[in-house]
Amino acid sequence: MKEIIIKKIENKDEFFIAYIKNSVLNASFSVCFTDSILGAIALTDFFKMLKSKYEKETIEFVISDDEINIKNQCLLDEIQEQGGQI
Repeated sequence: MKEIIIKKIENKDEFFIAYIKNSVLNASFSVCFTDSILGAIALTDFFKMLKSKYEKETIEFVISDDEINIKNQCLLDEIQEQGGQI
């Protein structure tokens, strides 16, 4: 089973990151989205992309109570400018 973990971005109201870890590649794949209809579409597209890669795996969403702290100001600015969709 694979898990898509969803965390709120610290100090950015309405912004979230959903990510999935791939231990074989030692990588994480993610999408940044807002708490909106467009954000739901972005999250759905992310899920569909992963489902096409992991066809035989069960994928479960896990909503974390933890917030993610992004320290890179350039990335935070980009998140804000793009409405959460990078």
